[in-house]
Amino acid sequence: MHRGRVTPVIASLLSALSRAEHTRLVESRRHGRDGVQVESGEIVNGSTTPPSVDRARRSLPHRAGRVASWRPTIEQLAYTVLALLALCTRLWDLGSRALHHDESLHTYFSWVYEQGNGYIHHPMMHGPSLFHLDALAYLLFGSSDWASRLPAALFGVVLVLSPALLRDRELLGRWGAFAASTFLLLSPSVLYFSRFIRHDIFAVTATVLLFVCFLRYVHEPARRWLVGALVTGAFMLTTHEVTFVSAFILVTFIAVALAARAAPILLATSGLALAAFGGSVLLFEALGVPGLPAIPWENPTAEAIQTFAIRLLTHPITLAALGIFFLWAFWSWRLLTREKGPDQSWSAWLQRIAPPGSVASAIATALADRAGLAWGTSIGAGIFIALYTSLFTNLGGLASGTVGALGYWLGQHGVQRGEQPWFYYLVMLPQYELIAVAAFPVGLVLALRGGLAALRRGTPLPASWLTLTFLVYWGAIMLAVLSWAGEKMPWLVIHITVPLCLLAGLLVGRFLEEFEHAWIRWNRAEHRLALGLATLVVALLAQWFLAMAWVTAGPFETTQGPPTRGIRFGGETALRLAWVPVLVAAFAIIVPAVDRRWRQFALPAVSGWLIAAALFQVHAGWRVTYREGDVPRDMLIYVQTAPHVVQLTRDLERFSHELTGGMDLEIWYDSGTQWPMNWYLREFPRRRYFGTTLNTLPEHPPPIVLYSLEYLRPETDALLRSQYTSFDYPMRWWYPEETTYRAFAIAPELKNPARQNLQTSDLPPFTLGDVLRSIWRSLASAREPSQQAKLFRLVALRELPSPIGSYRFRLYVRNDLLPAFQEIRLQQPRLDPVLAAPPVSTEREASS
Repeated sequence: MHRGRVTPVIASLLSALSRAEHTRLVESRRHGRDGVQVESGEIVNGSTTPPSVDRARRSLPHRAGRVASWRPTIEQLAYTVLALLALCTRLWDLGSRALHHDESLHTYFSWVYEQGNGYIHHPMMHGPSLFHLDALAYLLFGSSDWASRLPAALFGVVLVLSPALLRDRELLGRWGAFAASTFLLLSPSVLYFSRFIRHDIFAVTATVLLFVCFLRYVHEPARRWLVGALVTGAFMLTTHEVTFVSAFILVTFIAVALAARAAPILLATSGLALAAFGGSVLLFEALGVPGLPAIPWENPTAEAIQTFAIRLLTHPITLAALGIFFLWAFWSWRLLTREKGPDQSWSAWLQRIAPPGSVASAIATALADRAGLAWGTSIGAGIFIALYTSLFTNLGGLASGTVGALGYWLGQHGVQRGEQPWFYYLVMLPQYELIAVAAFPVGLVLALRGGLAALRRGTPLPASWLTLTFLVYWGAIMLAVLSWAGEKMPWLVIHITVPLCLLAGLLVGRFLEEFEHAWIRWNRAEHRLALGLATLVVALLAQWFLAMAWVTAGPFETTQGPPTRGIRFGGETALRLAWVPVLVAAFAIIVPAVDRRWRQFALPAVSGWLIAAALFQVHAGWRVTYREGDVPRDMLIYVQTAPHVVQLTRDLERFSHELTGGMDLEIWYDSGTQWPMNWYLREFPRRRYFGTTLNTLPEHPPPIVLYSLEYLRPETDALLRSQYTSFDYPMRWWYPEETTYRAFAIAPELKNPARQNLQTSDLPPFTLGDVLRSIWRSLASAREPSQQAKLFRLVALRELPSPIGSYRFRLYVRNDLLPAFQEIRLQQPRLDPVLAAPPVSTEREASS
């Protein structure tokens, strides 16, 4: 947008903005930012000040050259409300949900660290920052489920507010930054995993801050952004192995930008290097070379980690990668040296060939800023070393945090934990992130069109194009890498969601600017028409939701195949009529858009669609986060600890106080219940872990025994039943994948042949054509009314077509204590036992 077009907007907002904001606007105009001429007025330092702003400046009351009073601006108030909403949504009822299996590992070892028993980094547990932050939370607030999730929640708040650092017009813009923060606030996946004590929320927040510093430094090469990038980058590497992908995204984007500006031939050599590495991997597989070494999972020691690191470094794939990299680096160095010439420094050469505001110019400025590089590197290295060495008590953590961490992530590609198909994130994202998913293709088209148009005209690319392209590149590469990786877990989805939310904020920000300009031009009647049109679209989409909910609310039909949702009176005709509001809402955009005179009124119709999508995300986020956060009816919830475990723990605490006057109740538990019971029984000093087998009982048997059904043998059960009464509980349960999304397409990359194809009776091997035909069958089946009903009830209301699976355990209470325990249990309502399915195979549990 040209500044001249923005002038009427500023003039109309002067009455609403505070006096401090008036002064800020005047000063920004006085300095002639971007050197763009606007309407005629006072000329200061070669720039033009609009008459409206000039009059406002002269009318401000001053005292000794200062503004008389300070008042918050509308924008500041809006961000304050946003911050309060972020705090409330992240902190409210934070400790009510049962700790996930992985959460219990992280919280327990953090508690052990806080208790003074030390911490040794191991790649299986990802980065050390989580354990230090959780240990600090326990030190300040005591150990609890709430305190364990507090650091994650606070990082989630920081993530929501981080787009405010990109408010410049050349970055996200004011509207775009606020829209991006709003989308991060309303994102169901970001909300859920902001209240989940895993490493991903720390990793993605640090990644966003690193990328913010990068974009800010390109736009404004100030030392604070260079130091901030180095510090946040170092912290990012202490969080999670997925940050290697983030580092790859940043490095390759900078490399491509530099190569395109300095030596385009480097793009071809880089492509050849990647092709050579891929060919070497395929060659090793054809020759039967074993994969990367396995991670020392059980009882890891310093020697085991050292041996693993040596094997990883000497593996043929690693050696090939290092060799190709050094050859590429040497050849690239020669090419760049030839381009530069011997008579000037690298920074001077880059400054000569690169215009201000480009990536090459920013790199040149950074290379010349030795003080900034020294400060950032020193602080970043201090953070990295301090955390990986557990505050300088474990020097071996430096090896496990570099070679070991990268080796762990690469090794999991072959393990394929969870055995998720290639389309896992493609079917997950549309269920929760409607706005972000819709923004990606729009951003991709705009980035390609802008780049091709600049090349065709031979003009430099605008600064805003860099931000758009970077966000598209970030989201695309992260989606591609995580979809390719063998280990796919639901918590990784936020690494894809966050860049897409930022991209959506940028696009919606531009849309809102256009809407703002149109609103100023409209008269009162047109204002009413626009508001009515937006309200009509929201009402139509709400009507569609209610109509679909009513039409598909029939009972499940029992057939020979899988159960299908019944349809109410009218059958297929009623279901088709339910889609009429969606078609009308779509025409509300299409009809004005095809007529130039009415095209501007497509803007309020699009606003209605955005509001409806945001309301749906609020609906989905509320359900998965607060209503059923530990009941796996959503794809975001994976092998979740059942709430019955928390209820049992509270029963045992009351039972212990009843019997011993404290927490001295003796409790035995096996390896199948070790997690999360190591955490939940931490306050019982007489707890005892006995492994997998229990052949005899002591003369005075313990009051309580916990035994997983996986390891419980019939003879052991008979032994215990002679002196105990048993109760069965679900310990962990999971989402029914086979009857929901796994049949979407064929997944030939999975190791287990039985899970490659759940759509037909065809057996592997499968070709690319088979995969494409399976996708088409799934998409075509959406025309069937029964399939539409099933999909709607699943996505909108989380009604599952089959029961959730469960991993169960048995509680044994000594017979002489049974009446007292039963009295304790009856003091509170029991959880619904129907939620869990009967005992099933534990194959899934082994993979988690």
